[in-house]
Amino acid sequence: MQPLATLASSVSVAYLQGLVDYLARLGIEPAQLLARAQLSPEILAQRDQRIAASTYLELLGQGVRLSGDDCLGLHLGEAIRPGYYGVLGYLIMSCPTLADALHRQARYAALVGNLGHIELEDWPQGDSPEPLVVHRWTPLLPQQQRQIAEETLAGWVTFGRWVTGLEEPPLEVHFQHPVPADTREHQRLFRCPVKFSQTQNALIFPKRLLSLPLGQADAQVRLMLDAYADRRLSEIEQGHSVLDRARALLARQLPEQGIELEQLAAQLALSPRTLQRRLREAGLSFSQLVDETRQQLVLHYLRDPALELADIAFLVGFSEAGSLARAFRRWTGQTPAEYRRQHN
Repeated sequence: MQPLATLASSVSVAYLQGLVDYLARLGIEPAQLLARAQLSPEILAQRDQRIAASTYLELLGQGVRLSGDDCLGLHLGEAIRPGYYGVLGYLIMSCPTLADALHRQARYAALVGNLGHIELEDWPQGDSPEPLVVHRWTPLLPQQQRQIAEETLAGWVTFGRWVTGLEEPPLEVHFQHPVPADTREHQRLFRCPVKFSQTQNALIFPKRLLSLPLGQADAQVRLMLDAYADRRLSEIEQGHSVLDRARALLARQLPEQGIELEQLAAQLALSPRTLQRRLREAGLSFSQLVDETRQQLVLHYLRDPALELADIAFLVGFSEAGSLARAFRRWTGQTPAEYRRQHN
C-alpha cells in the first residue's frame, strides 16, 4: 500500500484555469464559479499554487450545473492547451517521440494534479493485425468520476493529436461509468468504439504509434524542463505546503483523539486565523479538511483486505463502524463492502 504521505490530492491552478476559461466562454464569470468554493479570483494569478483536488471536483460539478452541459468533461478535454498542463505541457512537447512523452506524463502527472494513477502497458492483440497498448487512468477520489474520466481521456486524445499532427483515432475507448443518455459527443470526439461500464478508463491504440516523432522536439529544452519538473515534484511529494502538512498531522492523530483547529494551528506554528486563511486559499474549511482527510484515508485502508471495518473506523477517528458506513455512503454513494468488491 502507498505510504500515507502520498495520499494528499491537489490540483495546480494552471489546470483549474482550463475550467475557468472554458466556462467564461460560455458566459459564466470566473468570480461566480470560484465563489462556489469560496476561492478568490486572485488565485488565478498564482499558477504554481495548488488547491485541494476535492475543491476542483466540486467546481467541475458546479460547472456542469451552471452550464447545463452534461458533457462538460469531454468538452474541457477537447479544449485543452499546453499551458493548462503547466511545465508538463511544454515538457511533453519537447520530447522526441510519443513513447518518451507518455513516460514523462506518467512520471510528472502530479505537477498538474494527483487525481488518478496512469499506466501504459501491452494489451492483448486479439483479432488485431498489430500489437496494441493500453493507456489507463484510475481515479483516486470518488466524486465526479464520469466528468473527470471523460476530461482526462479527451484531453489525452486532443493533446496527442496536437503534438503528433496525426488524426488517427484510438481503436477503443473504455469508461468505468455507465453509458450516458446521449453518446453523440463521445463518438464525435473519439471517432472509435466507446464502451461504458468497463473495468477501466483507458485508450487502446496500436503500439507502433509510440515511435511517432514529435514535431517540436528539443533536447536542450527537455533537459532544462526535466530538471525543473524534478524539483517541483520533489516539493509536492515532500508535502511542503500547509495543506499537505495539515493533512499529515491529521492522519497521524485521528486514531488517538479528535483535533481542534487551534491545536492543529499550534502544531503548524501558525495562528488559527492564518491557518483558516491558508486553508481557504486551497478551497477548504477546517471541517472540510478533516472530512476530506478521513475520506482519503478510508479509501486507502479499504484496499487492505486484512483490515476490518471496525479497525478502519478507529484509524480515522469514528466511534464505530456504523458511523463510518454512513459517512462513506455520503462520500461515494456506495457501502464500504461494495467499494471493496469493486477495487479488490
